[in-house]
Amino acid sequence: MARIYSPQKREVLVLDGALAGRRIASGLQAEGFEASVYPGSDYPTATELDALLSKFPGRYLHPGLSAWADRPELLMLAQKYGLVAITPPSRALTLFGNKFNFLQQAEALQIPTLVIPPGEPIHSIREIEILIRRGQVHFPFALKSALGSAALGLIVIQDSKDLESKLPLWIEQLRLSVGEAILFCERYIEGAHAITVPFARFADGRSTTFPFVDGSLQCRYRKVVEFCPAFEPADARLEAQLQKWTLQMAEHAGYIGVGALEFLVDGGRPHLIGGLARLDAAFPIWEQVAGTRAVAWQLATLSSSGSTAVPFPASSDLSGPFDQVGVALSLYAEDPIMQLPQPGQISEVGEKRQWSLGAASAELELAVEPGGEVSPHDHGLIGKIWISARNRAQAVITARGVLDELWIAGSLQTNERFLSELLAHPWVKEGIFHAGFIDEEFLPALRPPKEMLVLFAAVLREYEIEGARWSVGDQWVKPQQVEVHWIDRTPGQARIQVPDGRELRVCTFPLSASKWLVRIGSWVMMTRQVQPSTHKKQLASGANSVIRSLVSGRVHSVLYRNGATVLAHEPLLIVESLGMLIPHALPKDVRIQHWKVSAEDRVISGQELAELEIVAQ
Repeated sequence: MARIYSPQKREVLVLDGALAGRRIASGLQAEGFEASVYPGSDYPTATELDALLSKFPGRYLHPGLSAWADRPELLMLAQKYGLVAITPPSRALTLFGNKFNFLQQAEALQIPTLVIPPGEPIHSIREIEILIRRGQVHFPFALKSALGSAALGLIVIQDSKDLESKLPLWIEQLRLSVGEAILFCERYIEGAHAITVPFARFADGRSTTFPFVDGSLQCRYRKVVEFCPAFEPADARLEAQLQKWTLQMAEHAGYIGVGALEFLVDGGRPHLIGGLARLDAAFPIWEQVAGTRAVAWQLATLSSSGSTAVPFPASSDLSGPFDQVGVALSLYAEDPIMQLPQPGQISEVGEKRQWSLGAASAELELAVEPGGEVSPHDHGLIGKIWISARNRAQAVITARGVLDELWIAGSLQTNERFLSELLAHPWVKEGIFHAGFIDEEFLPALRPPKEMLVLFAAVLREYEIEGARWSVGDQWVKPQQVEVHWIDRTPGQARIQVPDGRELRVCTFPLSASKWLVRIGSWVMMTRQVQPSTHKKQLASGANSVIRSLVSGRVHSVLYRNGATVLAHEPLLIVESLGMLIPHALPKDVRIQHWKVSAEDRVISGQELAELEIVAQ
């Protein structure tokens, strides 16, 4: 392999147009490379990549955190055009790319995992049912995709009801994401911490680990808040064990480069659950804590394949303890209360991107700027907030302050308030949380206080039709009960003063002639006006109703024909949004009178999907 520090053709292409790709490109530029980023929100297909590389004038290729980072085919494509791919060897990519085989290899090295026999992958629900009947698998248990697919590649089956209702949809979603369902079972443990151990290994066998990351604050198995270092206070015995197993697995795989292993730690007992043959998404906080650059380590490990040993890049003492704490917050286009994706247009963003508060600092990185859009086909990540502080308590206080100042508004919903309430939880403040904490124990506020609820309709009073009713979220309100004092009505700067004297920023984004998405302060609510004629017609018809789309996206499938009767809580259709399949159902038995959409149609949140007749009980 050509030495990575060859002076000729220092251009490098990063196949990741998202936030991580930009940061990686910046790191490459700091190392003297001319870096360009793939110009698209979607990763290139094999055909697109082949055409792109055939015209690329540079010499180097970096996969970023894209799907190409896990594919050995990237090395073949790079070789075809004489490029140097900044990735681990093909053998390591192949092993890390199949989680089932990876964990089987770990068990052979006597590294504990949670994998449940048999020693073969599972391909169908019937095979799972057989394992349950034989007593080999017991509820609850986790099902994983051998081919990954990030958070979508994991589901916890609590009982036989989950097996019947949740599993088929999850497998369909998995096939949509990775093409096929190759599964295996793991024991499900409660109260465990999710720990990521980043590492680097050189061709001559030298290796090291970087500060560990705690990603236990997960929502639907997707990390939303990450802390580095992972253990506060430090646990030298546990850290030494995790380091030993990580470097042992890297040596066994013949790994050259920077990667990460993922563990669940249950009461001091670690279990290996996966590995990443690339940079992990939290690399900016561990490189910050370690005082180094992740990209510099990637380049150095690949350079070590030459005849001259390459020294470790400059860094602080990697053995710790560390005098800095890093925190990463992930901002998503979603309604975290209802656990629904909510893509849309961003019309307003706050001006501030950096904060300096004494010994603490924060930076906001946005994937979408004002006027841009989070498409239903995207991953849903709006941005990241990176926090640096002297200790975890100070980092949490800083994070909450940043979230209170943050302003992202438009036709989408975001999770800033959810994150702020999460960080204010006393258990989170004390570090008493685990990988299931958010989904199992955290209860955020569902709606604003009553006195504030009426403001959502009151700020839209100029659009009011006499006799119309206002719906805010799931509540009927009477806006005439409160007076709104406008301080500034300039778009992007609109502010009101509420009766208690507070000044709050406001955005009213029209979705249709009678519907707006309104943000007041940290609260975002769908606000709808029902005209008198429409309201009277609904009351008169009595038995008639409609079903509206919960999300913006694409109709994945329509499950019943016109005239069919659908039982309560049975899905009528499925909408795909941000890679998720969202089933739509009603709490009553209904008869479908007329579908207004069909499969593959694009829909927006709140759009009428079908006219229904409620079946008398």
